[in-house]
Amino acid sequence: MSTAEATKVRVACRMHDWTRALFEGKVPDGAYQIQMREQENVGVEGLFGDAPIADYAECGLAGLIQARANGTPVLAFPVFIRTTFRHSYILVRADRGINTPKDLEGKRIGTSYNTTATIWIRGLLQDGYGVQLDKISWLDIGPSGYKAPPGLVVERAERGTKLHDLLREGKIDALISFDAEMIHHQGSTTVKRLFPDAGKEERDWWRKTHVMPMMNVIACPEATIKDRPVEARAVFDAFVEAKQMGLKELLNNRDSGLFWYWEALEDQLDVLGLDPVPYSVSKNRTPIETLLRYCAEQGIVDRKLDLEDVFYAGFDA
Repeated sequence: MSTAEATKVRVACRMHDWTRALFEGKVPDGAYQIQMREQENVGVEGLFGDAPIADYAECGLAGLIQARANGTPVLAFPVFIRTTFRHSYILVRADRGINTPKDLEGKRIGTSYNTTATIWIRGLLQDGYGVQLDKISWLDIGPSGYKAPPGLVVERAERGTKLHDLLREGKIDALISFDAEMIHHQGSTTVKRLFPDAGKEERDWWRKTHVMPMMNVIACPEATIKDRPVEARAVFDAFVEAKQMGLKELLNNRDSGLFWYWEALEDQLDVLGLDPVPYSVSKNRTPIETLLRYCAEQGIVDRKLDLEDVFYAGFDA
């Protein structure tokens, strides 16, 4: 079928190793011509209204889970285009006696409470290290729309608050956020990671739980899957093919600007294998169920949703 005859489908998501082939037009068009728009974390709102951004879009899982709990007719595909371990995203003041996760209790921590990344971090601190979240004072700069569990103290920060600045100035004891990266404090003697060897902690977490923290997925209105199932399947298959191309490219380290890329790559292959996050609901049931539990326990939603409430399980790679 010629490009002119193909039905146009709009997709909005980030450029990633696993989506790049779609943006570069390397995934062949079939009956559908996929038009890519580079925009990360579009959110559920980008799929609805008088002028939706796209027919299929990248959504953060926390926002998607909240939307489903509130009755929004949207479903996720098992296309996990952003996944990452989160032990390294906990920064602490070096002068506050914080040397273990339990030392966070009694401290004031800046955060963006209602985001997928911080939900995972609080969950791993509680499950993996026995941290009692209600013994921490939280300063939140993130979106509202949640109800903190009884006993959990969450203070709303003033508009314009910059948590990295508060950490530098010693106005908070620690920072837990999606952007709590040490690169913002390179060379600092007053800020450090909670886990000096975060990579080891993340590898140990994986070996113990086989839970890969997933952040963002591709989603669409429920009606799209019901009314245009062949199109929806074609979009899913295109993401699967793009990922396979990306994984193949991953094995080529000769053109990377990271001089020790080979070392990181070989280590990752030894620990995780080539594809630790298959585009499959059944193969990722444990991490999905874990996140759904965390969302309920932490007050992001008022009840634990079932996996099928959030994901369309009809597609599987």
